[in-house]
Amino acid sequence: MKFANLTDAQCRAYNDAVRHAAERAYREDRCIWVYRLGETFYVRATAEGKPEYSENVCIAQRWDDKTVQLRFNGAHSEWVKI
Repeated sequence: MKFANLTDAQCRAYNDAVRHAAERAYREDRCIWVYRLGETFYVRATAEGKPEYSENVCIAQRWDDKTVQLRFNGAHSEWVKI
């Protein structure tokens, strides 16, 4: 994702969406997706479906009892302690 094209408000929305997905994945112990459609970011479980015309940003899944893995496009992953 190219952050140079995002406003400060959009960067904050992106950070909030990723943070919420990580917390939800940990709490619910299931995969949670972050999608982007224009300036809007969606946080949804796999079963909730992808918003039409949106693009995948990342997926969050519980890794162990204290860690969530965030997987981004381009084979990039981050592990977050909860």
